[in-house]
Amino acid sequence: MSQSTDLARAQERFARRQRLVRWRGWLPWAVGGVIVLLAGVIAWLFYFSSVLAVSGVKVAGADTVPVATITQVAAAPLGTPLAKVDLTAIADRVRTIQSVADAQVTRAWPNQLKIVVTERVPVVVVTDGSNFELVDATGVAFKTVPARPVDLPEALVVGTRREVTISSVVKVSAALPETLRAQVNSISAASPDSITLNLGSNVKVVWGSADDSERKAEVLSVLMKRDAKVYDVSAPDLPVTKGEKK
Repeated sequence: MSQSTDLARAQERFARRQRLVRWRGWLPWAVGGVIVLLAGVIAWLFYFSSVLAVSGVKVAGADTVPVATITQVAAAPLGTPLAKVDLTAIADRVRTIQSVADAQVTRAWPNQLKIVVTERVPVVVVTDGSNFELVDATGVAFKTVPARPVDLPEALVVGTRREVTISSVVKVSAALPETLRAQVNSISAASPDSITLNLGSNVKVVWGSADDSERKAEVLSVLMKRDAKVYDVSAPDLPVTKGEKK
């Protein structure tokens, strides 16, 4: 009895070892199969299923540009799996809106797109005597308004090289210290090289081109300690005043 019992136990231990060996041999295949299955499910869920499809758009940063305009121009592909959406293409479309300086598009899981816009900020209003255009710090005219905004300097720009002249006017305006910019009623420019600042009491500053604008602003700050009608800083190393009171 003892020998037969020992034999049975030995056979049972051998059988268990055999099953363990077989299981260890199949285990990597089983784990691999599970991983492949999970990968397939995840790929289907993200790229083909409607569970994570675009159902709406969130817009942030819009102040003057209507949200409805942004969403319409964005033309987000509703119903498309969120992972397959071309974010760059949407951002490029939104940037075509004149009042938008930049746009960033991100995925807001599980099923939303988020568009963050940066609107253009006007630094000067340009006019040809009838129309008024808001211009940002890059020299882009992005919006026409019916009247001059009271908080922006007005620039009368005429001549054939209008875009270049506007860009020069913006550079000059940006170079002015706040205290001096507040005194500017308007800016006149017939060309990029003939910019004039019109201050109160018929006082004029002949600026010339936008070159050396920071240097010209420094010279003008010193020059305006004199009471004159015309300050000419077009050649900042040789400034001139006219109509100076003695």
